[in-house]
Amino acid sequence: MWWCFAKTNITLRGDETKERAVIGKWNCNNILGEPLELEYLNEKIPKFPSPHTIYKLKYFQEILEAINTIEYQQIEDNFLEDYPELKNEIEEVLIERIKRVQKIVSKIKNKYNHCCQFENCGFTFSKKNGGFYSGAHHLTLLSQEGSQDENNVVLLCPNHHRMLHYAQVEIKDKENNKRHVKINGENYFIIYK
Repeated sequence: MWWCFAKTNITLRGDETKERAVIGKWNCNNILGEPLELEYLNEKIPKFPSPHTIYKLKYFQEILEAINTIEYQQIEDNFLEDYPELKNEIEEVLIERIKRVQKIVSKIKNKYNHCCQFENCGFTFSKKNGGFYSGAHHLTLLSQEGSQDENNVVLLCPNHHRMLHYAQVEIKDKENNKRHVKINGENYFIIYK
């Protein structure tokens, strides 16, 4: 098995294939100089289907352990010392998203003084620019055909906002000035003015 360190930049060649420059050289030994033969590798890695197979993520940890043996941390530290000028790279990403109606968000932020609508929360904080932070959340997400109507938008602190995005959430209908919300089985209320 052969391995190498590779630079992050990918070059597109004229024949539509891609290549990455190698840092250092290709190796067929582990870090200690012992041969990397299939019989020495973890049993989780199957027989290689062809000599040109490149394993990426699925067997990454097993292959990494075989290459680095017990001296992995020392080698990693030495590698970083040899390349102290590692720089962040910028990648261009194209994102499509639904445009938010900012007038509604601004109206709600002013109505609730940028404070979280969760009962007994009311959290906000000052930003560098002197304003206050709060996040508008669409109870039925716009990506799930949610409305931009004011009745679908609540103002939340960062913690409650992330909870509504990532936890197990059950949102009930609004009754009077409260909306019952279950988050991971716990009861909460969103308060309306």
